[in-house]
Amino acid sequence: MRLITILAVLLVAGLANLAVWSLPNQPVPLDPPPGGKLKSVSFAPFRDGQSPLTQTFPSTEQIDEDLAALAPQVAGVRTYTSLEGLEVVPELARRHGIQVTMGAWLSSRLDKNEKEIASLIDLANRYPDVITRVIVGNEVLLRRELTPEQVTGYIDRVKAAVKQPVSYADVWEWWLKYPQIADHVDYLTIHLLPYWEDVPTDVAGAMERIRASYRTIAKRFPGKPILVGETGWPTEGRSRGAAVTGLVNKARFVNGFVRLAEQEGFDYNVIEAFDQGWKAKLEGTVGGHWGLYTADRQAKFDLAGPVVENRRWPVLFGVSSGLALVLVIGLTLRGRPLTAGAFASLAFLTQALSTLYVHAVWGALHGKHYPQDVALSVVMLAATAVLSGTVLLAARRALGSGGLALEPLAPLRARPALSRLETVGTVSAVVLALLAIVWSVLIVFDGRYRDFPNGYFALPALGLLALGAMRAARRPEGAGALAAWGIGGLFRPAVPVADIPANGLCGAVRRLPLESALAVLLVLGAALTVLAEGVVPLESLIYGQLPIREALHEVVWTSPNWEALSWAGLQLLLAVPYAAAVLAARCGEAARAGQQWLRVAGE
Repeated sequence: MRLITILAVLLVAGLANLAVWSLPNQPVPLDPPPGGKLKSVSFAPFRDGQSPLTQTFPSTEQIDEDLAALAPQVAGVRTYTSLEGLEVVPELARRHGIQVTMGAWLSSRLDKNEKEIASLIDLANRYPDVITRVIVGNEVLLRRELTPEQVTGYIDRVKAAVKQPVSYADVWEWWLKYPQIADHVDYLTIHLLPYWEDVPTDVAGAMERIRASYRTIAKRFPGKPILVGETGWPTEGRSRGAAVTGLVNKARFVNGFVRLAEQEGFDYNVIEAFDQGWKAKLEGTVGGHWGLYTADRQAKFDLAGPVVENRRWPVLFGVSSGLALVLVIGLTLRGRPLTAGAFASLAFLTQALSTLYVHAVWGALHGKHYPQDVALSVVMLAATAVLSGTVLLAARRALGSGGLALEPLAPLRARPALSRLETVGTVSAVVLALLAIVWSVLIVFDGRYRDFPNGYFALPALGLLALGAMRAARRPEGAGALAAWGIGGLFRPAVPVADIPANGLCGAVRRLPLESALAVLLVLGAALTVLAEGVVPLESLIYGQLPIREALHEVVWTSPNWEALSWAGLQLLLAVPYAAAVLAARCGEAARAGQQWLRVAGE
């Protein structure tokens, strides 16, 4: 093979990889929003390692730094508690010219509620020039931790003790469910989060959804001032129906909402200032990524644009290209010389697997950060790395040999290992199939806060498929394709062939229970994924606030959850090696009684 051929193949593979990284990360222009500063943002100054769950709170110096960073961008902040170190917020906000909507966190802990109410009243009376309004409780009715009577009791106590307008905050539907709360507040604080709606919408339809919801509340409570207390879009985590997370989508949402607020005269508060990693424990990856700034206080985007989805893509392109180059050189120097076509196939497979692996690592770094999540990510990345290595070695052997041989078919459970490559490859493939089945069950039955694992399973699904295709192309004359794809022989130097019955018809001549079970469970998982998440989260229809018939009427069937459908597709691809083995056994591909079994020389 000539050097010019090698360089041409590597160049084309590199350009293809460049397209994979650069095309989804083109700058997206945005028109500058009106009004300059945002009116208000939710302010929870917790940093990595700090959390109300562990009672580890930010220092006064850290809160002051955060308010100083926000001052050029926002006119006000909203807090959710009057304790936990945030007692200093009004005084510090005064220094930076920021107004404060002070909140009291209510829960089922009545003793803590008393402390919250006392602190809120004290701060409101001490800083009337800074605290312009107060909010007593946040979504406590939604969480079903207090009764409406208890909530109104707290509201009335605060109203009697402060001069600022008093409100309660909850998702907008809850004001329709408990309209009596409106009689006790000076203004309504409603949360409009299209991502979390029973029937989620995409960014393009979010503004109309918000407009309609706002007008519904305004019509139901005429003359009552309304604050949009929370609205926003997450930058990481799973899709819900047509609602896709992402940096560009968040920028488009916030930019569009500011324009809508200007048109409609909305008073609003955007959720939220900074990413809150600790929320991942409660709401999954998506819960920790609603911020305008990252957890390390870096601005995610400029509202005036342009916005790039992943500004680190050139680095990731370089890493994936470099990894692929090292691997393909090492593989090329191993074994028999390759033809130009075989080298091209190996180079593109190596580049594809390297890119998928770098994608998986990047996704793991931006997922949940709790020990169990880190451990799972490490296990998944280790398993996919092992499988990638064995796939590449098996592909190199198949492409560099004079052709595969034939051998009798045997089930996974009973087949003795011929080599370390076969053992490691087959075991890692089976382990990943089992993990896919478990993950599928969790997504279907407990998926609200659980990420789709597409980044992890794209590599084994496509890697095993590519290896099967290469083996099928190199199979001996007269051998059917199914056996070449079958998991039992995928990493061997020969194609397994089943015996056929005397009448020559396909029949169940050999049982493969493990392969059958994995194939059936993966296909079943794919079908259930489509049912539970394919268009709209099924749990939202069952447990949501809208009647199922009304909710179904709102579904836009032409805007499915592409992430969920992709996950279903990956499960089907993972099932191919197991289904192929079962079908090959049932159909006895190209076998004849008394056939002479061949071996590859040297194996």
